[in-house]
Amino acid sequence: MTTEAKVGAFVIFSTLVLGSATYLVRSTQTGRAQVPYKTHLHYAGGLNAGAPVLFSGIKVGQVTSVEPWSDDPTQIEIGFTVKSGIPLNQTSTATVGTVTVMTAPALMITTRSKTARLIAAGGVVPSAEPVNLEELEAKVSSLAVSADSVLVEVRKDIPALTDGARTLLANLNQITGTQNQKRIEQTLVNLNALLERESPKIAQITDQISDLAKHANSVIGSVEPVISHADHAVVNVDQTVDAIRDPLAKDLAELQSTIQAAHTALADVHNIIGSNQYDIGETVRNLRSTSENIRVLSESLKQRPWSLIRTKQPADRRIPQ
Repeated sequence: MTTEAKVGAFVIFSTLVLGSATYLVRSTQTGRAQVPYKTHLHYAGGLNAGAPVLFSGIKVGQVTSVEPWSDDPTQIEIGFTVKSGIPLNQTSTATVGTVTVMTAPALMITTRSKTARLIAAGGVVPSAEPVNLEELEAKVSSLAVSADSVLVEVRKDIPALTDGARTLLANLNQITGTQNQKRIEQTLVNLNALLERESPKIAQITDQISDLAKHANSVIGSVEPVISHADHAVVNVDQTVDAIRDPLAKDLAELQSTIQAAHTALADVHNIIGSNQYDIGETVRNLRSTSENIRVLSESLKQRPWSLIRTKQPADRRIPQ
């Protein structure tokens, strides 16, 4: 066998060994327990089967299918598998994105709460729609239109703003002109002369204020004893009130008990009157009839006083014919 044949055989053998090793490694990796899941999106963003699945930036599986959802053709059903033990829960969110600008799209799953309930195998992972370039372009276009309208309005207002700025600058130039500077200078000179002329009076007023403050201190010192006496008077009043509080409270308690007893007595009298109301009425009626009989008797005695002596009454006188 020639050297070229040996080299060729070695290359072929090495290629076979490398291919077998690669196949074994891939079969070993794919032979691990893979848990299937799926999610639904309105925009797949160029995602294809075989794309990686990233869980918080870590590759944990791959996309197995990307096709329209049979239950809702407006959405795309994405099937994928991840390694066993990846904690996909109800708060996890699946979206399409890229790690860098140059890389292919991948299915990215975020981690949320560690206490949320895990999603069973074959379950649906909640999704979040990715940023669509078309929607982004539409928003940029609307923003550009708004910016154009704003620029048009600004262009309309610029001449007025320019005129106002010019007027302001002219007024400032006029205020800071030579004539106004001379007036300001003259005013400052007059002010200095006024201060020099009135400084003795100002000093005198200051001395009077100091004397007044001293007198105020003396007045405050004289008022302090009055305040002290007032404090003593207040203390004495408090003591007096404390001394008469208990007797007053006792007298009030006795007065209250007396009033309560009077109420009780009145209630008893009322009850007695109520229970003997019929007897009292009968007695009053008897008294009335007795007084009426006495009145009749007295009238009879006034007319015939002899009736007390004679038992037989004389006949009435006849009227002469």
